Amino acid sequence: MTYEELKQNSELSEIAVLEHKDLKKMLIEEKEISNNAGWARVANMYQIAGILAFVLGGFKAFMPFFIHRETAFLIWLGYGLLFTFSLLIVFHELIHAAAYRWVGAKNLSFGMNLKKFMFWVLADKQVLNYEQFKKVALAPAIVVTVLSILGMAIFYTQPYFYFFVPVFAFHSLFCGGDFGLLCFFQNRPNQEIVTFDVKEEGKTYFFAKKENE
Repeated sequence: MTYEELKQNSELSEIAVLEHKDLKKMLIEEKEISNNAGWARVANMYQIAGILAFVLGGFKAFMPFFIHRETAFLIWLGYGLLFTFSLLIVFHELIHAAAYRWVGAKNLSFGMNLKKFMFWVLADKQVLNYEQFKKVALAPAIVVTVLSILGMAIFYTQPYFYFFVPVFAFHSLFCGGDFGLLCFFQNRPNQEIVTFDVKEEGKTYFFAKKENE
């Protein structure tokens, strides 16, 4: 369905409008995450695994320093943190963009709100259903998790191992908004929701079939 077809479809009605800068506020106030037992649980497990990985990895990196004043592990941990809070953000959004292309969306653009540490990719007036949106939302979590775990497995006994620890750990937090929006869809299983962005308005719209009166 195209944007023009959606606007002319009398069977669909607007159910929500999200300003991109207010994503976290909307998800919390509307209790989209707290009232969800599906994607929210996956997100919680992912983030807990990330926190545990960083705590254990950080302890493992500091031990050689305390015992032998060996700094190589800490240096690579620092490199990983630097990468995570700089280039990984770009990589995350590029994966979203590639996933948008995969599902056939065009007219892509990037946005950010540095004060709230928020970044996003828009597919201007490209209509997506739940299955398409799911691929776009999950792509960075899957790709970065696989690559970081693979890196930790390959370099487990080497200093490079510690580069991948913060990548895995903190990226799990970066995906919070993606999982939150998946909760929005999952919390309304009986509604065939579609969504689209409007770049000039800085908003995302959600439409669903009108309920029978």
